[in-house]
Amino acid sequence: MMKRFILGLFVLFVAAAPAAAAPAAAAERIERFISDVDVQRNGDLLVTESIQVRAEGREIKRGILRDFPTTYRRKDGSRVEVGFNVLSVTRDGRDEHFTTERMANGVRIRIGSADQFVNTGSHQYVIKYRTTRQIGFFEKFDELYWNVTGTGWTFPIDVAEARINLPERVEFTQTAFYTGPQGAQGQDATIVEKSPGRIVFRTTKPMPVANGLTVAAAWQKGVVLQPTSMQTFGAMLKDDPALLFTGIGGGGIVLFYLVAWWLIGRDPPRGTIIPLFAPPAGMSAPAVRFVHRMGFDNRGFAAAIVDLGVNGHLKLVDAGGSQELRRLNGAKPLDPAEQAVEKALFTSTGLSAVPLEQSQHKVISDAKSALMNALQAAYQGKLFRTNFGWSGIGLLMIALVTAAIGYVYYDSYGSNGGAMLAGLLVPILPIMIGAGLINGGWTDGSKLRIIIGAIVIVVAAAVGFLILSSTAGTGPAIVPAVVSWALAVLGALGFSWLEAPTAEGRRVMDQIDGFKQYLSVAEEARLDALNPPKKTPELFERFLPYAIALDVQNAWAKRFAGVLAAAGTAAAAYAWYESDRHSNDIVSFADRVGDDLSRTIASASTAPGSTSSDSSSGSSGGGSSGGGGGGGGGSGW
Repeated sequence: MMKRFILGLFVLFVAAAPAAAAPAAAAERIERFISDVDVQRNGDLLVTESIQVRAEGREIKRGILRDFPTTYRRKDGSRVEVGFNVLSVTRDGRDEHFTTERMANGVRIRIGSADQFVNTGSHQYVIKYRTTRQIGFFEKFDELYWNVTGTGWTFPIDVAEARINLPERVEFTQTAFYTGPQGAQGQDATIVEKSPGRIVFRTTKPMPVANGLTVAAAWQKGVVLQPTSMQTFGAMLKDDPALLFTGIGGGGIVLFYLVAWWLIGRDPPRGTIIPLFAPPAGMSAPAVRFVHRMGFDNRGFAAAIVDLGVNGHLKLVDAGGSQELRRLNGAKPLDPAEQAVEKALFTSTGLSAVPLEQSQHKVISDAKSALMNALQAAYQGKLFRTNFGWSGIGLLMIALVTAAIGYVYYDSYGSNGGAMLAGLLVPILPIMIGAGLINGGWTDGSKLRIIIGAIVIVVAAAVGFLILSSTAGTGPAIVPAVVSWALAVLGALGFSWLEAPTAEGRRVMDQIDGFKQYLSVAEEARLDALNPPKKTPELFERFLPYAIALDVQNAWAKRFAGVLAAAGTAAAAYAWYESDRHSNDIVSFADRVGDDLSRTIASASTAPGSTSSDSSSGSSGGGSSGGGGGGGGGSGW
C-alpha cells in the first residue's frame, strides 16, 4: 500500500509540474531591451531601440505601445520641449505599421494594426527615431543623461543595455548609472564596454514592472557643437509658448501706445507762462479745473459750490459737525455749467436746503453729473481730447494678450496649469486699481495716493508671484505673467497719457497756468512790476473758488491774512458761509471750504454700500532612475 501511495504522489507531481511551470513560462515580459544611441555632432541623437518581447495574447495582442516624453521641467520650473521624430519601425525584421499619438507630456507610438494579431512567442521590435536637445552643456564638460528604458513599462525587463557612441573617439571623463523605480538610485548595472567614443551599460538583475535603467556619460567639450545664443533663445520661445505670445503681443502693445502717443497724444508745445491777474475769459472755477486737469473730479464740484456761494446763489452752513447747502436768490449771473448745478440741487428737487450727507446722495450725485455733462459739452473735444477710443483699443489688446497667455499657461503646464492661470489673473485688477491711484496722485499732486497705489501694485504682484513660483518655479515661465501685469499698469495709465489738449486748449491752459502762478506766488515783490490788482476782501472772495479749483487756496489765503484781519473780516462774516467754528484763521477757513468740502462731497455723493474714487548633472552622481532625457515606458495592446 505504501509503495502504491508513493507511486501515486510521484505521478501526480510529474503531471502537475508542467502546469505549475506554465504561468512563469507564459508571462509577458521584455526579454531584452537594447538602446543604441548615436550622438551626432550637432547634438541630435539617432536612437535605435531593439525591444524583444514575449507575447502571450494578454496585453500584447496586436503589438506594443512605446511612450516617449517630450516635455520636461527644469529645477527652476521652466518648460523644455525636445524634438522627437520616428524614422522607422520593424517587427522581426519586417516593416511594421505604426501611428503616433500626442500625450499630455509626449508622444505615444502605437505599433501594430487593429485588424491583425501577433503570434504567441518572442518578437523583436526595432524603433528608430531622432530626438533633439538631449545633451547637457556644462562649464567643463558635456553630457548625455539618458533614461534608457523609462520607468513606465507594464512589463518586467529581463535585461536592458545602453550603447552610447560619440562622433569622435574621445575618452569619457565621468559615468554613472541608476536602476529601480522613479527616483531610485539602485546600482544593479555595470559597464561592460568602454573605449574612446563608445561605452556600453548593462543591467545585472531583471527589473520588475515600473523599474528602469538610466545612464549618464560625460566627455570633453567641443565634441558636440553647443547651441548658439540665438538657437538657445529660439528654443526657449519654443519651450514656453507663453513667452512667444508675450514677446509678440507685449511688443506690439508697447508699439501701439508709442504710435498712438506720437499721432494723437503729444501735447502742443507750451507757451511762455507769465502771471495773469484773471482767469481766461468766460471760464468759471469748475471750468478752469476741468480744462486744466482734462477731467472731472469732486474738487471741481466743490469749486462750483463755493462759486455759487460767492455769487449769492447758496449758503454753505457748517455747523454741528455737518454741512448743508441752503438756497439763496442771488442775482449775479452764472455760466451754463453752474446753472445746471443750481437746477439739479434746488429747482428740480424743490428743496431749499440740501444736507451734504449720504441720505441725499442721489441729489448730490445728480448735481455732479449735471456739472460734468455741461463741462464736457462746453470744453471736451474743443480744448482737449480724451482719445478714449485709442485707450480702449489698447486695453482690449492687453486683455487679448493676457487671455492668450492664460490659455497657454492652462494648456501647456499640465496639472499646474490652473494654478498658473490663477497666479496670472489674481493680481490684474488690484494692479490696475493701484495704477489708477498713482495716476490720480500724479494729476492731483497727492503723494499719499501715489504711495498707496504703489503698495497695492507691489502686494498684488507679490501674491501672484508666490502663486506662480509655487507651481512653475522661478524660471522664464513667470516672465509672461510679470509682463502682463506691467501691461495692465500701462493700460490703466494710458487713458491719461493719451489725453492731449488741442492747440487752442494749450493756449487756454497756458493762461490758466499764468493765473495759477498769480494765485500761488509767495514773493509778491515779483508781481509789483506788473501792477497786480489791489488786495481787498472782495478780491479774495472772488478768486477763492479758482484757488480751490487749482489746489492753491492756502497760498491765496495766506496772502490776504493781513488784509482781512485789518478789515475785521472773519470767515463767519461772509454772506455765503456760516459756521459754529469761530476761528479767524483765514487759512483754516480756506481748508474747510476746499479740502474738507471736497471730502464731504465724495462721501455724500456715494450710495451706502458702494465705493467711489476720482478716477544638476547625472554623471556627477546626482541623478536617479527615471532622470534625464528619453524615458517613458509602454505596454501592449
